[in-house]
Amino acid sequence: MSGIRRIGVLYPSSGVSELEIQKILPEGVTLHVTRIPMGMPTYEAELHMADYAEEASRLLADAKVDIIAFSSTVGSLIKGKGFDQEIINRIEKSTGTIATTAATAVVAGLRALKVKKLVLLSPYAKTLHLGEKAFLEAEGFVVLKDRTLELSDCFEQYGTDPTLWYKIARELDHPDSEGCLVSCGGIRVVNMINQLETDLGKPVVTTNQALVWHCLRKIGFSDPLRGFGRLLE
Repeated sequence: MSGIRRIGVLYPSSGVSELEIQKILPEGVTLHVTRIPMGMPTYEAELHMADYAEEASRLLADAKVDIIAFSSTVGSLIKGKGFDQEIINRIEKSTGTIATTAATAVVAGLRALKVKKLVLLSPYAKTLHLGEKAFLEAEGFVVLKDRTLELSDCFEQYGTDPTLWYKIARELDHPDSEGCLVSCGGIRVVNMINQLETDLGKPVVTTNQALVWHCLRKIGFSDPLRGFGRLLE
């Protein structure tokens, strides 16, 4: 067990897409999930997800995880610029374990790929989608085009065929964009990243891909991983 590295994830209670994270993890890295309350992806529920961060993180710390990731994209940015870092600080203070959030990972991934001008695609309610757009703009990105499918719950998000995300991302592309962000950890998109990057000719960042990438880098795993886009390669 000494060579195993463990990623702990704080996960929305109604989420069903942990496999999207598991698909990416390299041999020798294991996934450990603790759920935090979020029955429906509404503004009110997302607003209060981080209320449970310290308590749930202490449970993951019992498993001696190497890092704790707050996996909700919107839940980690819903109070605007700096809220993701506040969550990280709270987790690290309460557990002594390094931490990240989905929003933090997405921003770091876009910057690593030198993507400043982008298109944004999400499944969120309009208010949440616009909140993410505002967060990205506050972080210095330029959102050239954006679209949300306004899906009502986590099951509808997960049940959406990955080819639909691919199709819409192709339609949404902008000649001046330097990359595409397909946001939300609850959708199935990791298996289509490579094909979408090939057809767009530019990087594609998704929530789970960025979250795994950021976690691996923060725990010292820097080997390239094939099959899930330029960010991990």
